[in-house]
Formats: sequence, C-alpha cells, structure tokens
Amino acid sequence: MKKPIGRKARLAAVKRESERALLDLIRRRLAMPPERRTHFLRTRVAFRGTAL
Repeated sequence: MKKPIGRKARLAAVKRESERALLDLIRRRLAMPPERRTHFLRTRVAFRGTAL
C-alpha cells in the first residue's frame, strides 16, 4: 500500500505545478507576435485609431 501524501508534500507539488503553469503562460505569450501581446496597452483615440 502507498503511504498517504502529507500536507507539506502536497503544498510543494502545488507550488511546482503553479510555477510550471506560469512559465508555460509566459512562453506562450512571448511566442505571439508583438501586436497580439500588447493589444491591452492600446487606448482609443478619437473615433478612429489607437495609441500606446
């Protein structure tokens, strides 16, 4: 029979998984072209166009 996993081991596993997910998110975002990565920085100017 397997030994039950303790609280510290579970917390460490969750921390590792969170770190891996964050790195994966960063890699996916950096793989995008710059105009897709920074679209949230753009603000509307007048009726047409955007500016950073």
